[in-house]
Formats: sequence, structure tokens, C-alpha cells
Amino acid sequence: MPNMSNEIHKQAIEIFENLTHMPQMPLKAIKYDEVLREWLKFAPKKAYDSAGTSAFLLKKLPIEYVATITILFNRCAENGSFFHAGKIAKTICLSKEGMYPPEHKLRPISLLPNLAKWFERIMHSRILQWCHDYNIAVDEQSGFMKGRRLQTRVLALTENLRLTVAACNRPALTIFVDFQSAFDNMWHPALIKSLYDMDMPLPLLKWVHTWLQNRQLFISYGDANSRNIKMEVGAPQGSVLAATLFRMHVHLLPKLLSRFNTHMFADDLAITITGSLEKRFSHNIKDIEQQADFAMKQLEKFSEDVILPVNVNKTKALLIHSTVAPPHPKIKFKNQNVDHVKSYKYLGVCISTKLGWGTFINERIKKIKKVYNAMKIILMKIPLPMINIRKKIFLAYALPHFCWLFVNWFHYTDNQKITIDHTYCTGLRIVYGLHGWDDITTLTISREKSLPDYLYIYWSRLKIHLEKSPDALAFQQSWTEYQIITGEDNTWYKTMGFRKNSFFPRRLGERAKHTLADLQIFENIHKQQHETFKKNTSYINMFVYKFFLYPP
Repeated sequence: MPNMSNEIHKQAIEIFENLTHMPQMPLKAIKYDEVLREWLKFAPKKAYDSAGTSAFLLKKLPIEYVATITILFNRCAENGSFFHAGKIAKTICLSKEGMYPPEHKLRPISLLPNLAKWFERIMHSRILQWCHDYNIAVDEQSGFMKGRRLQTRVLALTENLRLTVAACNRPALTIFVDFQSAFDNMWHPALIKSLYDMDMPLPLLKWVHTWLQNRQLFISYGDANSRNIKMEVGAPQGSVLAATLFRMHVHLLPKLLSRFNTHMFADDLAITITGSLEKRFSHNIKDIEQQADFAMKQLEKFSEDVILPVNVNKTKALLIHSTVAPPHPKIKFKNQNVDHVKSYKYLGVCISTKLGWGTFINERIKKIKKVYNAMKIILMKIPLPMINIRKKIFLAYALPHFCWLFVNWFHYTDNQKITIDHTYCTGLRIVYGLHGWDDITTLTISREKSLPDYLYIYWSRLKIHLEKSPDALAFQQSWTEYQIITGEDNTWYKTMGFRKNSFFPRRLGERAKHTLADLQIFENIHKQQHETFKKNTSYINMFVYKFFLYPP
């Protein structure tokens, strides 16, 4: 609930009420091309919405109807309004656990009217264009934005941590913040104030205000429907616009935490506080505790101002270090302790206190083996002459799991890489029925791409993204830091008060590693070997000669 003694809340309510009493404002006319483009993007899903239509039905409309829909949408644009029926969501509940789950184990899925979503997508494109024109984006955010990737955020965080703890006296603390039902608890006046502060054009701002108002939902179970329930807070689930509005809602959060390394993907926030190279480990722990206290106070202020509660029970702290049994800094949010953990799964990647990757790799290999067990059953019905179908099953269901492992590939030990490569070759043996052969022979007979071939292709593309994307700024800065640390020029020693042969910076230079440095070595070696098993016939000729032509 808003606190009327809070000036931010007063301003938000005032702006919201002023927009409520303001007459509707016409929007820019909607073009036929805009309507057609969004219609072509529809996935033909067959689920019925609250209006009794489906995306599949709209997709089957004759193209001549698009002109009629354009006229309808322009009537709404002239009034600056939104369909009243389009604000009613049909909600079905799926079980997360068993046949008779408790309430907190239900996953609600909202089905909004598809015609209203069509119009909403057009407005969403216009809001995104406005964001692009006025650079309404932050480098720390990688979610809900075109051209920004989850892998960039994972790499930026892990490279920062790896460089920090390369110095034995320098720990790093990462606080993983969990916002409590972030989308469902978004307070409308605070959102409108955020958009107002960003100077969103008044017609668009008024339309968003109208779009949020008078929303309802009903629960559907079988043939029974509940009464309509009014929604006072939160963004409509299932809406493409909701995600973008939330990103704009928390747009200023990285600025409040600008003295730290912050990483955001959608509503997942990670705050990294690093120790100083010129201080002892024990002094760094005390300093990190003070900085963490400041960060939590800033986060507390933001949470209160926009009424976006933090789930302290799910907010965790991870101390990354290279020592034995270090003291942990005490962290509190609203006088409630934040728990320390030994590992944390962030954006699908398990990060541990020692930056070991064994747990993450083992979990992913377990999933791959489950896929292999299912493949064995399916491939019993698909004979070997239909090898293309067998390969497609492997590439569709098993290979994506290996791609998850590619992001931090250059952090793994040699034994871990060998294990992953062996697991990949096991999949090829299942596809081609090559049971009993070793990995090299399997690649020779199958003439398929090796795992390093896929790794080379993956990183060739990701490297281009990391060089150009704004959300890769933190990763680029870590590369610059690595080059300075490992370079021959040691003038930076003096700027930090170190002597020429000081232990801490010298050891940092010896132990520092970076993905791009390892990638350059890998590319130089693999460039000559790329797709050797697939394109070069010398290996298969040697195999034939050894097993079929060579005299016993």
C-alpha cells in the first residue's frame, strides 16, 4: 500500500490521477504494413482465449481481412483507447507438483484475447522504437531487449569474479536479489511515474495508463468459469508489453547502485562487490561488509519508493574467494539477515565459492543422459537407413544441452572437457549404432562434426556479439583489465602504491585468466582442424585399410 508520508508516492499518485482525468489523446494512424507484420508473427496456437478465439483462427483469416482489422485498429487509435473486452484474461492453473497440488504449487497461465494482443503488439513496437530513438536502455540489463543475450550477462559476471579472485587477498561478494512476484506486484502509479520521468510522449503515456486500467481475470477449470476478478496491481500475464514496461520500471535501479557491478536479466538482479588489491583479505571483508550495507539501503529505498518488495528468504549472498574458511560479511535487508550459500544457480549456471564448474557440468550431463535414454527407445522404431531422422532427433534434443556448456567452456579443466566430449560421442554412437567403438573411431565412421567444431562455430558468432553489443560493456572492461594486468607495462603499480616487485599484483598477473585469451589460442589451433572428420577422407581411408584391407 502507498505511504502518504513518502514524497515519491505522493508524486506518483498525483501524476496517475492527472492522467485519469485527462481526456483521451489520439495516436498516430496505424498503417496496413504494421498490422500485416504483426499478423505474420502470430504463432498458430490453438488455445482458446476469453473471447473464444485463438491465434490459430486469426492466422487462418484470408489476407483481405487485414485491411478491415486495420480500420478497426485505427478507430481505437483515433480515440487513444483499448478494447474493453481485451482487458479480460482467461486464467488456467497448471500443477507444478503432482495431481493434487497446494495453492503455492499452481502455475497460473493467462490467455488474453488474441485480437487485443494483435493491437497491443503494434503499440509495443512503437514503444520499442521510442526507446531505441532516445536510448532508453542500460548496459547492465540483458533481458527483454533485441540484440541482448543471456550468455553475455553470465560471461560478464563470471569473468569479473575470475579476475577478482585471481589475487589471493581479493574476495568478491555477489548478492542475488529476488523480487517477490515482480510482475504481479508492479504498482501502476509508480510505473506511470517512471515513464513520465523518462519523458515518454504524452499520447503514448496516456494510452499505457488506459491499457492498465479496469483489467479483470477469471479462472477457468474445465467447463466452469469463476466470476470476474478485478486486478489493481501488476502487469497482465501473457502480454508482450508487460515485460518491456517492467524493464522501464526498474530502469533507474542500476544508477542507484552505480558504485557496484550490477547485472540484470529481466527481474534477476546480481550485485557484485569486489575487494581492493592493496588491502589484506581480512580488511577487504570488513570493507565489503560496509559496502554491502550501503547497497542494501539503496535497494531498500528503491523497493519502498516503487512498492516492489524483495523476497529476503530467497535473496542469497555468495562469497567468492581462494582461501580456507574465511569470515563471511554480515548482510541485512530491513533488519533481516541475508543467508550465505556455497553455490547459486544464476540464469541456469551454477556458480560456486571457488568458481568450480563440476556441479554445473554434472547436472547438465545428467539431463543429456536422460535424453539419450529416451532416444534409445525412439530410435528402436527408426531403422539405420533413415539416418537423417535419427540425426535430427539428436541435434534437436541433445545438442542444445551441450550449447549451454559452451558459454563457460574456457573455465573448465581439461578432464571436464574430455568428459563432455566423451558424452557427445556417446550420443553419436547411439545415433549410428556404433556400440563399442572409441571416440575417435566414432567420429571417423560417422563423419560428423566434432564437439570442438560446434564450439568453434558458437564462439565465432558470440565473439562478434561481444564486440558490438552495449550489454557486453562489463565483459569488454574485464578484457581491458586483463590486458593491463598481464601486460609488460607495470606503471599501474605506482598508481596503487605498490613497489616494482610487490607480491599481490605480481601474483595477480601470473594467475589472471580470461575467456578471450583462451579463445584466441583455441581458434589458432582449431582453425586448421575445423570439420576434419566431416570433410577430410584420410581418416576414413585409414580406418578401411586397417580393418578391411590390412592382412591379418
